[in-house]
Amino acid sequence: MIIESDPARTALRPLTGSDAIAGLLDALRRRAVRELRLALPRRPYDRRVREQAALLSAELVDRGARVRVLHLADFARDPGYALSTRRIAASGAWMRALPDLPVWMAVVDRDLAIVPSDPDLKDAPAVLLRGRALVGAYQTLFDQVWMHASASACAGERQALNERERETLQLLAEGLTDEGIARRTGLSVRTVRRIIASVMSRLGASSRFQAGMEAARRQWI
Repeated sequence: MIIESDPARTALRPLTGSDAIAGLLDALRRRAVRELRLALPRRPYDRRVREQAALLSAELVDRGARVRVLHLADFARDPGYALSTRRIAASGAWMRALPDLPVWMAVVDRDLAIVPSDPDLKDAPAVLLRGRALVGAYQTLFDQVWMHASASACAGERQALNERERETLQLLAEGLTDEGIARRTGLSVRTVRRIIASVMSRLGASSRFQAGMEAARRQWI
């Protein structure tokens, strides 16, 4: 069960669990989002939620938003969870892993978050939070955990670059802007940004400069 908290109301309205979260994630695809933070433990939410998270990630990255995702390091133990994690990684999201991730979290910009009502209770209902005062605490928590998480080991992240990715990264290393790369390659600016974000995620890079250095170290370019 989810409890939706609306600052304009004094009452709390209960909603169905996974269906409601999946619906909220789907609705976010139609919202102007600059940044999304996702923490995805194996439970309590099911495949529908992870599928919507993957679709949302792809849509936001495609529009130039920043998407960061924390997932379990042993994701391969669960085929369904592994598939969802790899789909999110393939969308171009920045991925990092932890051995333990008990709290499910979706934080959108600075004013909306879907979080458990009691992080210490495994089956606690979720709450939809609005407002910077409430959301800011979870934003800070995510960022602190992110700093100490390891680069993701999704299978796709260990693969070398394809020709389009290599050309994009080479032009980026030469100092071209996204628009300049788009003109040289014939790709859209949106596609260029998605490629760069995907490569940065696979390299575990936190900046474009670091991505270029790491790709050169691995002799990918």
